[in-house]
Amino acid sequence: MKGFRIPLDLAVEFEKACTLMGIKEQEAARQALEDWLHKNKDQASLESYLKQGAAKPVIFQNVTLQRIQITIVKDELQRLVRVLKKCQPESRMDFLKQLQHVLPSAISLLEETRDQELQELIAQIEQATKAGT
Repeated sequence: MKGFRIPLDLAVEFEKACTLMGIKEQEAARQALEDWLHKNKDQASLESYLKQGAAKPVIFQNVTLQRIQITIVKDELQRLVRVLKKCQPESRMDFLKQLQHVLPSAISLLEETRDQELQELIAQIEQATKAGT
């Protein structure tokens, strides 16, 4: 077994996706690794084609996993927008803390995908948080 660490925000999103899909994390990780290996088994190293310096690693994002992540993040942001607009002042901080955990992933996904709906949801979150201050 190889030991390595993944970023905390990615681990949280992975755990959330597994829970929503009803799949064990170990099984999802195994499937993701098998898919990645199958997809990239015939990929040549970029370093063999470059004459100067070491190549930066190429990151292959599984499109299906990315779509799942976008769907999860959008659903969570939509829920939080609705809640923030209607919640009582004493409950607001709890929902802002939830938002604090989701928003970094949403922004990263937006940067990667330029998803218009995700961009609109982030704008709505900004409006909802300004309205309550």
